[in-house]
Amino acid sequence: MSINRRQVLKGVAGAGGAAIAPSFLAVPALAQSLKGTGEVVVYDGGGSWGEAKRVALFDPFEKETGIKVIAQPRTDLGAVRASALAGSPRYDVTILTGGNTTAFERENLLVPIDYGYFNKADLDAFNPVATGKFTVPHIIYSLLIAYDPAKFGSNSISSWADVWDTKKFPGGRTLCTGTRGPDGAVFEAALLADGVDPAKIYPIDWDRAFKSLSRIKPEIVKWWNSGAEGPQLLIDKQVTAGSGWNGRIYAANEKSQKIGFTWNQGVLQYDSWVVLKGSKNVDNANKLLAFMSRAEVQANFSKHILYAPPNSRAYDFIPAERAKMLPTYAEFKKQQIVQDYAFWNALSKNGRPNNLTAVAEWERWLVGAR
Repeated sequence: MSINRRQVLKGVAGAGGAAIAPSFLAVPALAQSLKGTGEVVVYDGGGSWGEAKRVALFDPFEKETGIKVIAQPRTDLGAVRASALAGSPRYDVTILTGGNTTAFERENLLVPIDYGYFNKADLDAFNPVATGKFTVPHIIYSLLIAYDPAKFGSNSISSWADVWDTKKFPGGRTLCTGTRGPDGAVFEAALLADGVDPAKIYPIDWDRAFKSLSRIKPEIVKWWNSGAEGPQLLIDKQVTAGSGWNGRIYAANEKSQKIGFTWNQGVLQYDSWVVLKGSKNVDNANKLLAFMSRAEVQANFSKHILYAPPNSRAYDFIPAERAKMLPTYAEFKKQQIVQDYAFWNALSKNGRPNNLTAVAEWERWLVGAR
């Protein structure tokens, strides 16, 4: 039987999520609809991340559908944009951070997702990050408070205000550089340290954020730029507290390093799958995205690498001990805020997106011009 996907999906309602028709294909019919031929070219990512995608996502998709996945290595974001602008994208399916997606949308470089291949139960379960017109969330991770437990004891530092309090918790500090815009959540951390209600972080009050950053600036040993730097500064005893991504912290602790951390006031961030304009394999791309959205598939992926599944149903298939290591585990999720990419991508009064405004203001502040 031929399956008409557009009888299943009537449209997509903006960036907040998919608007679904009242009736849906049963799961077996959806699985059958993914069968196909040909190929799909996908962003790899490399390292343990790329290997986890191959084992948990790409190989099983090939086996079920008959569609060949060609995994291409990472390339510079500018080169990805240039390839799409030229009408010959490097990938059919690639990954963009929440802070970069809107720029690609504004330049008309993305293809709307065809949700007709997706299971409604899975779509409804994307939480706390929903699917969008052009995006299917891939992974969720957290920017966390990290500290040296040998210096202060376990469960000692529990808030950004504690990180800023170098009298009670002495020693050097490390935070992400603001030249990365929203990536390292340094502006959110500064406002939380200054006592702003987590529910009222956005829109960011730049004056208050930089005033808070000025208080911690003398204690900063290094503004880290790569994810490995923050934990390494703690391991090397160059600092006693700062910030780091949950995956990096866990990776260090799995190697017998001792880094303390708290989920409290963490900042949940996410990356999304997108289909690039000019793709020669759009239909296969949508089939792959639908496959990767399944709860069981995402659960399998989380068993291979400590990124949280955006489909909350995946937790039904993840062993309890593993689930307790993931940033969207229910107990941890409620302690954190979700980074607001709608704010970060919105245009400032100066006509530039807030993520670029943040970088410009950061550079002025560093040299004392702000």
